[in-house]
Amino acid sequence: MAQQLLVYVSVILMGGTLSLFLAVYALLRFRNAPGGRYYVLAALMASLLAYGYAFELTSADLEQIKFWIGIEYFSLPFLPVFTLLMCLEYAGIVPGPWKRRALFVIPAITFVLQHTNDWHHLYYASIGLQPNLDFPIVKLTAGPWYVVHTLFLYGCLAFSITVLLLQIRKARHRFRMQMLAMAAGVLVPVAGNLYYLAGLSPYGIDLGPVFISVSFIFHSMAVFRFRMFNVAPIARDIVFESMGDGVLVLNEQDMVVDYNRAMLPFVPELARRSIGRFAHEVLESRPEIAACIRAGRESDLLLESGAEAPVYVHVRFSPIRGRSGCRSGSIVTFVDITERIAMEQELKRLASTDGLTGLFNKSTLIERSECVIGRAPAHGAGVSVVMFDVDHFKKVNDTFGHEAGDRVLGEVANVIRAVLGEQGIAGRYGGDEFVLCLPDTGPDEAALCAERIRAGIEMLEIPMEGRLIHVTSSFGASHMRPSSGSGASDMQILMRRADQALYRAKKLGRNRVALDAADGTAESREAT
Repeated sequence: MAQQLLVYVSVILMGGTLSLFLAVYALLRFRNAPGGRYYVLAALMASLLAYGYAFELTSADLEQIKFWIGIEYFSLPFLPVFTLLMCLEYAGIVPGPWKRRALFVIPAITFVLQHTNDWHHLYYASIGLQPNLDFPIVKLTAGPWYVVHTLFLYGCLAFSITVLLLQIRKARHRFRMQMLAMAAGVLVPVAGNLYYLAGLSPYGIDLGPVFISVSFIFHSMAVFRFRMFNVAPIARDIVFESMGDGVLVLNEQDMVVDYNRAMLPFVPELARRSIGRFAHEVLESRPEIAACIRAGRESDLLLESGAEAPVYVHVRFSPIRGRSGCRSGSIVTFVDITERIAMEQELKRLASTDGLTGLFNKSTLIERSECVIGRAPAHGAGVSVVMFDVDHFKKVNDTFGHEAGDRVLGEVANVIRAVLGEQGIAGRYGGDEFVLCLPDTGPDEAALCAERIRAGIEMLEIPMEGRLIHVTSSFGASHMRPSSGSGASDMQILMRRADQALYRAKKLGRNRVALDAADGTAESREAT
C-alpha cells in the first residue's frame, strides 16, 4: 500500500469499526427507542460502506476496485433513507407505511442500475483509473442516474438536518445538545461530498466515507455524552399527550403555558390562542375550575357547565420549581372520578336502602328522620310520624307463598312513593312494617297522607298464579312540635306513640288510620 493512502485507510477503518460498534450497542440497548432501529441500520450501512471503501483503496487493479464499489452500493443507496427515517422518528414525525416504502424506490433503482452499469452506463458513463498516480484510484464519470442518486442523497440529508434544526428550536437545553450533535453528524458527510465533487480532494480520493467516519464521532457523542436515546424529545409528547388525565401547565402568574388533549373534555374552550392568557380568562365559562385554580388547593369538583351529564374531577396541584428552588409555575392535573363517585353513590344507596322495596332500611330511616327532627324549626308545623303494617300478612305468606308476600311489599312501597313523592322519608322498619317521617306536617295532614296510602293499598290487585291478592293496612300516626331537646329521643318518642296508635287501629277493626291519643282528640280523628 502506498504511504499516502495509509492515513486515509486507517481513518476509514477506524470509522467503520466505530460505526459497527455503535450499531451493535444500539441494537442491544435502545433499538426500540424513537429512531433507534433506523440508527442501527444507518450505522450498519455506514460500517459496510467504510470497510468497502477501505478495501477499494487497497485494491491492485480496476477489476478489484469495481468489485468493492459493488459492495459499497449494498449500503450507499439506502444510508440516506435510514438517516432520514431516524431523524423523523426521533423528532416525532412518523410517516405512513406507503410513504416509507416510497422512500426506497430511488435507492432500489440505484442499486440495480449500479450493479448492471456495464450493460447500459446509466449510472456511470465511464469507469477508469486516475492517470499519473503510483497507486490505483478510480476515476468515475457520472451518468444520468448518478445525478438522480446524488440529488436524492443530498435531499434526504438536507431534510434530516432541517427536521433536527426545527426541533432544536422547540426542545429544552438537554435535548438541544443531543440534536446538535446528531445534526453535525449528518452535516459532516455532506461537506465531505461537496469537497470531493468540487475536485478538491487529494489524488481524487472520495472523501465521503472518510467524513462519514468522522460523522460517527459526533454520533457517538450524541449517544454516550448526551444520552440521545435515553430521553428523546418525542418522549415529552408521547407521555404528555398519551396521559389519560387532563393536564394544565401554568406559570407563576397563573398564565396558561401548555395543556394536553385529555384536558379538552373538561375545558373545550382551550386552544392555541389560550397559551399566554391568564387562566381566569380562559376559564371564564368554567367558574368552578377557575375558583379552584385561584384557591390552589387539591379538591373534588362537580362540572356541570355544558355537560350532558355531571362530571366529577379530582384536581391536584404540583409546583414547578426552578434551579434556585423558587416556584415558577404549577402543573394542574384533572382526574376524571365520575365512575368512582357513581360507584360510591351506588354503594351508599345499596347500604341505605331495603333491597326488596327500594325504600330506606331501618337504620337509614331512623338516622335521616333524627336529622330532620333536629333541624325542624320550633315554631313550624312540627313533625309527624306514621307507622303501619299489612293486615294479616302472615296469612298471605301461608296461602300464596313468600314470593307473593314479597310482591305485596313491593306494591305497597310503590303506593308510598306515589303518595309521598319527595315530601317525606319512608322506610321499611322490618317485616311488613313501614315508617314514614313527615317534616313540617301537622296531625291532620299526616292523617290525610296516611289515609291516601291506606286507600291506595286497599285498591291493589296483585295477580299471583291466576288469582288476585287483595290486602289492607292499619296506620298509627303521631305528631310533635320539636323542642331544643335531642332529635334522637324525639324520634323514639314519636315512633313509640305511632306504634300505640297503630295498636289501637288494629283493635278497632284494622284497615283504618288512628292518631296518637296524646293530641287529646284522637278518637275523633280516627278514619276508616
